[in-house]
Amino acid sequence: MQYEIIHKGQCTILQVNEARFDAKLAPQFRGVVEQHIDEIGHHLVLELTNVRFMDSSGLGAVMAVYKMLRGKKISVVNPQRPVRELLKLTRMDKLITHYDSIDSAIDALA
Repeated sequence: MQYEIIHKGQCTILQVNEARFDAKLAPQFRGVVEQHIDEIGHHLVLELTNVRFMDSSGLGAVMAVYKMLRGKKISVVNPQRPVRELLKLTRMDKLITHYDSIDSAIDALA
């Protein structure tokens, strides 16, 4: 999985640099988060600008990470329309807020 992790104060930004977030990527995504779980601040921001497609496996991986974080905040930044619609259709947008920019996600923590 192509990704980048950036730490900004209490926020950890995980930028997913893949076009598809599907069954192939889901286990790798969970593994990356597990590997870095001790470094994640109070807020995990998933930067999904590059993700053009997400299936149920990708959504399941995001929800597994949500549970892994045990009360820490998780949000997504700049989800493309198909991803945003999937989150809304499954009502996951009620648990995972989406923002238009990294700065607005970080500001929401304040």
